[in-house]
Amino acid sequence: MKKTISILMIGILVVSGLGAVALPEIDEDKLIEKIESLSLSSPEMYEDDKYISIKLEEATSYLMVTGKPVLPRITETYTFPIGSKIKEVFVEFSEVKEQILSKEIRPAPAPIIEGKNTIRAEAKSREIYSSSDLYPDNEYSYRTCTGLEGTEHVIFLSVQCYPVRYSPAENTLYHSNSVKISIIYEEPSNPVIFPDVFDLVIITPSIFEQELQPLIDHKISKGMTTTLKTTEDIYAEYTDGRDKQENIKLYIKDAIEEMGISYVLLVGGHVGQRQSWHLPARNTNNHVGSPTELGVDSDLYYADIYKDNGTAFEDWDSNGNNIFAEFKFGSQDIIDGAPDVYVGRLPCRKIGDVKIMVNKIINYEKDKAAESWFKDMLLIGGDTYPDSTPGAYEAELDTDVSASYMTGFNFERIWASNGALTGQEAVEEGINNGAGFIHMAGHANPSILVTYPPDDPNNDHKITILQMYNIFHPLKLFPKLKNTDELPVIVIGGCHNSQFNVTLSNIIKGVLEHGLGFFGRPFFYYEWVPKCFSWWLTSKANGGAIATMGNSGLGMGLPGFSYPDGLDGWLLPRFFYNYGQLGKDHVGEAHSAAITDYVNEFDINVDDADRQMVEQWVLIGDPSLLLGGYE
Repeated sequence: MKKTISILMIGILVVSGLGAVALPEIDEDKLIEKIESLSLSSPEMYEDDKYISIKLEEATSYLMVTGKPVLPRITETYTFPIGSKIKEVFVEFSEVKEQILSKEIRPAPAPIIEGKNTIRAEAKSREIYSSSDLYPDNEYSYRTCTGLEGTEHVIFLSVQCYPVRYSPAENTLYHSNSVKISIIYEEPSNPVIFPDVFDLVIITPSIFEQELQPLIDHKISKGMTTTLKTTEDIYAEYTDGRDKQENIKLYIKDAIEEMGISYVLLVGGHVGQRQSWHLPARNTNNHVGSPTELGVDSDLYYADIYKDNGTAFEDWDSNGNNIFAEFKFGSQDIIDGAPDVYVGRLPCRKIGDVKIMVNKIINYEKDKAAESWFKDMLLIGGDTYPDSTPGAYEAELDTDVSASYMTGFNFERIWASNGALTGQEAVEEGINNGAGFIHMAGHANPSILVTYPPDDPNNDHKITILQMYNIFHPLKLFPKLKNTDELPVIVIGGCHNSQFNVTLSNIIKGVLEHGLGFFGRPFFYYEWVPKCFSWWLTSKANGGAIATMGNSGLGMGLPGFSYPDGLDGWLLPRFFYNYGQLGKDHVGEAHSAAITDYVNEFDINVDDADRQMVEQWVLIGDPSLLLGGYE
């Protein structure tokens, strides 16, 4: 695979032990201007008995600040070679039109952080709604991050435009029907092409090395040049990092710059059911779920290599206090957040897990999948927040958005509202009939996924979508999932579906830390099951999934809202957008592109929920997997 990566370096100099990139001088006279004009439709208005909701056809998301007016936002994203300098960004709107409204604009609800807060009545910000000042304060904003586009390392410039603004005290809407964006920048004068040595690196402890050799041979036979690096070798060669995780990340950085890799497959989870790791995860210090959750395990840490327009190592410790990925009151790290390499994990605990996954990946990729099953997609869910807006069945809305991106596919809607989702048997039958993709969503813990029927006022008619013993029967006598080689990629919305750090030893750890009170803690965690829901599905022999995407921590959504409003209802469908519309046909590329899209759309250094949303969205699977297999 050809690598043409404009990383802007004549040589790479290691300084301060962090491997910063030395950039050549940029000619100050070589300024380039990029201009884009957008035509906008008129805002649409929808009234209920209390408020007006504003919709705009061109909106890419909505400004959703708790208690403040919900207004459309348009984000335009541009890419530039690494090392480019963004000098100026100007946004000009056409003549502003005024419109007096009959009711106030709806205030944004607080996002639901599962297990932390419950749905409550919308509360208006007194400060905002009593002011005549225009909201938002500014007509536009912009920011940059460094990431990966295909095999090209680039700077992303995201420009957020607010063509609709609101004066609450005057109850007047101001809007424009066109916008012009002007960007003045400098390109690097000496872009460099990295060596095209390897596409994929597998990082694993030596105990799994022999079992992974067939996978390496298979990848090479398909043109995916692959190498393997043991954790033991990394720890021996890299000693400048502050812990094992940082040394692994420093190796990944060198593998990008010296070998041109685009994919990293991490193989290893906990050692059996113990607390120790074959390959450690980075635990964040994001307190959005406080007090029940003070951080999550995040493999985005291993993918987010560069910051400062690609000129510095992203250590997730910008305040330098040796606490990684902080986002809590009084202390916060600013992070880049966009992946610079496509990362996935197989949290294998024993050699048998590795053998199963190697066989599944090879069998999946060796031939082109038959359209008779691969072109089928299951949409599974119900009313995630039945005590919120009547008629807004969040999981069904979100899964339908995912379907809208999958051109040429056939859809089976196993929904609560149409009567198809009656329980686990309906889901098992759908999976056993074969499907290339599944988007399922609801409430969860590491062992189960559930939902509710439409508008269930007391939340007392729970529907089980799937639980771990439907995936893997402990006696192996009566398997419920029998889809053999017709393996879907599954995107799962809910809490802790992909919490790959669960282990039975957490029972002992919990009792030691909390005494017998441990058993009174919220059991939605179920941190003491042998495997998490997503890993049960992916590691199942003779069926299950080929790859899964889900949260390692608390799920987050907006009751009564769906795409493009934010959080999981925005992020999860972007995987299907990047595959179905943009043709990103390696699972890790589509997964990472969805994260990059979210980082460009929402400022993850402003809102702790947006930060955790991307940190916790884990790919359990081979990131270099070619969706649908090779011809």
